[in-house]
Amino acid sequence: MLGLMEQIRLIIIDQHKGVRNALRVRLHSTPNIAIVGTVDAEEAWKLAQTDLRPDVALLGLTGHNDELSFVVDLVKLLAAGGTAVLALTSYIDDLAREMVLQAGASDYRLKNINTPELLAEIEMLADAQRREQIDNP
Repeated sequence: MLGLMEQIRLIIIDQHKGVRNALRVRLHSTPNIAIVGTVDAEEAWKLAQTDLRPDVALLGLTGHNDELSFVVDLVKLLAAGGTAVLALTSYIDDLAREMVLQAGASDYRLKNINTPELLAEIEMLADAQRREQIDNP
């Protein structure tokens, strides 16, 4: 696992400000996580094209199929930039799940995931992403 001094750079992406804030509150007191942004998908797209390189992105899915192609492209952009993407959704949608995983998301989970499990998932994804970057510079 990650060393104690090595903070995980995390970005929270969701179309709903309340969801972004709730996730930030759940995770802000975790010493090994540095939240580098809480943004909607459009702002995340802009940030992903800059030098901001978070280790992990929590990406909230809305369930609207008309937005799915944009989200798939965002996942591809984030993954290509070296960010592990954890897609979070309110309900399971097999099509959306398949599409975001094929686009490069690391996992697809329900938003009601408990905090210890969410933290463990974030740490695992960050560790795997960092190992990948070391093995394939």
